[in-house]
Amino acid sequence: MGDDAIARALLGRVMTVPSAAQGPVYLAVRRGGRKVLAVWGPPVAWEEGVRGVLAAGAAANDATGVVAYEVCLTHSPRRIDPVTESRLLTHAHRGLKGICVQLDDRTVRFAPTDMIARNLSFPRALELAAEELVGGQPLPEDAAVSLFDAEQYLVFAGPPVRAVQMVRGKTPVRPQDVTQARVAAAAAAMARWLVSNVRDDGRMVYKYWPSLGAEADANNMIRQWMATLCLFRWARRQGDGTIERVAQRNLDYNLRTSYRQEGALGIIDCAGKVKLGAVALAALAVMESPKRAELAAVEQSLAATVDHLWSEGGAFRTFLRPEGRNDNQNFYPGEALLYWADRLAERLDPPLFARFMQTVENYQPWHRARPNPAFVPWHTQAYCTVWRLTRDVRLHDYVLAMSDWLLPMQRWETAPFDDMRGRFYDPLHRDYGPPHASSDGVYLEGLAHAFEMARESGDRIRQERYRLVIARGLRHLLQLQFADETDLFYVSKRENASGGLRTTVYDNTIRVDNVQHALMALMKVLDVFGPDDYRVVP
Repeated sequence: MGDDAIARALLGRVMTVPSAAQGPVYLAVRRGGRKVLAVWGPPVAWEEGVRGVLAAGAAANDATGVVAYEVCLTHSPRRIDPVTESRLLTHAHRGLKGICVQLDDRTVRFAPTDMIARNLSFPRALELAAEELVGGQPLPEDAAVSLFDAEQYLVFAGPPVRAVQMVRGKTPVRPQDVTQARVAAAAAAMARWLVSNVRDDGRMVYKYWPSLGAEADANNMIRQWMATLCLFRWARRQGDGTIERVAQRNLDYNLRTSYRQEGALGIIDCAGKVKLGAVALAALAVMESPKRAELAAVEQSLAATVDHLWSEGGAFRTFLRPEGRNDNQNFYPGEALLYWADRLAERLDPPLFARFMQTVENYQPWHRARPNPAFVPWHTQAYCTVWRLTRDVRLHDYVLAMSDWLLPMQRWETAPFDDMRGRFYDPLHRDYGPPHASSDGVYLEGLAHAFEMARESGDRIRQERYRLVIARGLRHLLQLQFADETDLFYVSKRENASGGLRTTVYDNTIRVDNVQHALMALMKVLDVFGPDDYRVVP
């Protein structure tokens, strides 16, 4: 691959050249996701800088058979005080801006693509700069810290040579890219991630760090059981016996490692805790299993625990153990209602329906007194399932009221950056939690149920309102997915990341519920949307 061809492909892709179209050019030479060389050019015009770093990278190209060049054309440096201007070093800027530290005649720079590839925060970058410049001591006052912007590209060696523009190390997903075909392909890729991350013994990978090519030690049984449920539902949807067997292997592992029976009660052990949500979701997964009849005693014991944690007033106690703990009311009771709703869908049992409605009437005023978005999708899904059986107007009205309240969480017009458009996050309510792929997925799943209800009940205004929010949310999920070779440019173990979802646009950690919640949402959307429903109004 000739340097002239690379330079032409790269400089020809620069869409809008900033007025300050000069600055150090960063080049990382990559093969199989691994960085084999990284060089910084001097602060000169980009054309000169590109040719200079390409010449420096030629030896690595010849020696290793380069697949791709990661390039940042930097510009617009601005000196900052990292203490008084710490707001400029927040996560929202990670991957868009790079950081430079100068001390005397020495300089340490971190390109924005490099920070994404290494999952590096600005505070950590400053620590690394201090290690290199002053042996890990605090940076002296005369150290100059600057932020800079960059045009980001990935140049593939070809042939033919081609350059792809990136934002935070990923191809930007435009509103017009949200189509039925694109969403269906994304769902299939998410399912492949889930299947490929079930190990031979049935264990599902919980959290994966693409930058390190390694699993985290963390685990969460509620999220593990949700993933099992998702696998079964995808297998049934596809009519795929192979995936169904993977799901069964995963269920068997989860039962073997987390379930036990204590008297009449079924226990899901979550690091010594017994959570209502984990018990209910395990019961739901057993309901989906083709071996459900063989697991009847397990399901009965789990159902008994859900019943045991319910009180006549309609409230759930959320923990069996530790005794007396009763938090997570925004999550676990809704997950228990979802289990009861699926049981009612099998058989409309009057006593169970009465308990279901008693619980609904208990939690609705509770939610209105202390609204929280985490409450909404679980209750929405459960209410919609039972509404289709009974057409109870209370369930209908509660779903629409909750969904209407949730919609402003998606700040499309006021998102800080374009690649964040479609996410659900309220910066004025930090108590609602940080932005997260798993939250985006579960909110969209609930809204897809609400969309279907609005359509079935002839509420065209709400139907269109929900449709647009869902379509915009799909754009954000697509932005988070490791979908192609560009997104995976820095990942060495690509089979462990492909199809997975970053936690946020600036944090590439993949967690199982990022993928599971998104896939559950996409399955529902694909069921209820027509081809024209995916259009996104910019």
